[in-house]
Amino acid sequence: MRSAFRFARSPLVLALCLACASLAHAEAPAKEVATPTDTPAEAAATTPAPAHTGWTLGGVLRGRWDVRFNDAHGDGSRRTSNHLSFDTLILKADYDGQDYFASAQYRFYGGSVLYSHAGGYRNYPGEVSFPLQAYAGRRFANGDRVAIGLQPVVLDEQYWGAQVLGSIGFVVGLEEVYAPGITYRHDGDGYRLAAGYYPTSTPDGKGISRDGARYSTAFVQGDSYVPNGTSTSERDLVAATVDWDLLKHDDVTVSAAVSGLYSRLQDESGTPQGDGTRRALAASVKVSNGTWRGKVLVARQDISLPASRDTHVITVGGFDASYNIATKGTVVFAEVGRPLTVAGQPFDLYASLSRFIKDEADFKDSQRLTLGAAWTHGRLRVSSELLVGRNDPFVGAGQYISGAAEGGDDRYKTSLFTVIGYRF
Repeated sequence: MRSAFRFARSPLVLALCLACASLAHAEAPAKEVATPTDTPAEAAATTPAPAHTGWTLGGVLRGRWDVRFNDAHGDGSRRTSNHLSFDTLILKADYDGQDYFASAQYRFYGGSVLYSHAGGYRNYPGEVSFPLQAYAGRRFANGDRVAIGLQPVVLDEQYWGAQVLGSIGFVVGLEEVYAPGITYRHDGDGYRLAAGYYPTSTPDGKGISRDGARYSTAFVQGDSYVPNGTSTSERDLVAATVDWDLLKHDDVTVSAAVSGLYSRLQDESGTPQGDGTRRALAASVKVSNGTWRGKVLVARQDISLPASRDTHVITVGGFDASYNIATKGTVVFAEVGRPLTVAGQPFDLYASLSRFIKDEADFKDSQRLTLGAAWTHGRLRVSSELLVGRNDPFVGAGQYISGAAEGGDDRYKTSLFTVIGYRF
């Protein structure tokens, strides 16, 4: 994906989590939580005990079709490219029991336009691979859950919206982040609470990058092609989210959430530059009337680095590549969507806009508009998204390495991205 994207701490916290779980187990009534239909693996950590128990083994085989309207030839001249290729093989194992649950997922990439010979790959499926999650947990009689292992970081919702590629929040390491740790979840009367402690970051998987073979965006040791690249890893991450119901009337529901995150960024450069810190705060509101749904979110990220280095950018990585992002900025995200039946076929339509507003006056903001549709029939699911990005590492030629930091050429880039998945 590197070549394609160039184009296109504490025992105390653990004790507190367990103590909270025991207290809630003794005092709170049981609550039921809705299960997301498209994320059965992730649902195990948030749902009550199932009607029947046991292991479920399966996976997803996905292909992709990319149309890039702002691609580039080897000499730098612009062109429109069209690619149909393998995307991902996903293997999953889930266990649901009366008291215990577990989930594991591993992903295989490679053999696609994203991992070309020009980027240094041999171009075969499985050349790049890494775990997505691997955790186990316990449900208490009141419905509270404690989980241990590689799992989603509890900053707002795991998925901010319906997008396959996520939002700019994913680019800067705020949306759909995974890390090894312990989490506690409690469902109260009209509110939900989640808290987690993650002592280390997701391990590097298999690939050719220095440290970037991971699914979610992580702080890594930058590859040689990244200018002013940094070498850090995230440690002692603490996160919490609380969301509550503001209105429930007939089909209309309104809820709000606030969340926060704090971590230590450990220096991995081998020189005594010192560690840094990351702080993030987010607030969101969701609205639904039974047909239409909407969400607005604002998240602030503040990364502090020692003065001995460039404090304005830091290197992150994922999908076997690395790039720079601005250390300080605000992400704004909004999405609307609705299901729609056309000729008897079910579709889910959505539109989202996200922007990374950077503090540095001479840094160009990053933004992405997504217009998407998904169709599901039995085991088959097809998702298609029109992406319009500016200084977006994942959209358009020449934006990958610095688009989310100083910025790219500040021009709008467009691509069409379709994923065809078969669940087995």
